[in-house]
Amino acid sequence: QKQAKKAIEYPWFAGGLFGVAFGSETGYVEFSPILSYRFSRAFQLGTRVTFRYRKDKRYEPDLSTTDTGGSLLARFFVFDPVYFQAEVERLNWEYIGITEDGYYTTIEDTYTGYYAGFGFVQSAGGRAAMYMSFLWDFAYDDNEPSPNERPWLIRIGIGYTF
Repeated sequence: QKQAKKAIEYPWFAGGLFGVAFGSETGYVEFSPILSYRFSRAFQLGTRVTFRYRKDKRYEPDLSTTDTGGSLLARFFVFDPVYFQAEVERLNWEYIGITEDGYYTTIEDTYTGYYAGFGFVQSAGGRAAMYMSFLWDFAYDDNEPSPNERPWLIRIGIGYTF
């Protein structure tokens, strides 16, 4: 006689990351919520929305840039708490460039990042959890503008299952 699969008690996961840094010359704010669903003990599929704002006072006049976008991600849990992650992110982003006249300005562009790596989740009591992902951006090119300063990313966030 086959045994029925046990349903995941709290399959939904909501959380994300929030980052802020302020200095005398630069400022940075990022808000990136995530919502995912765990289909089985081994597989989770989700989406992330990203908003990032930077202000740089080292230019005259001050320059600010804004990034907005979203991503789809999948996590395969090898064993709790370790998972592999794959993610596709599409961003409308701005960066600081130089005009033909030699003035600094913001330039708008789009970027599609293809990330893969691993991470782990740690219970933070009750249904809350902290997670950390180590990802590699396979679309990163040193010779092209990118919203990422390097090809590897470390993401740390908190979430809640429901």
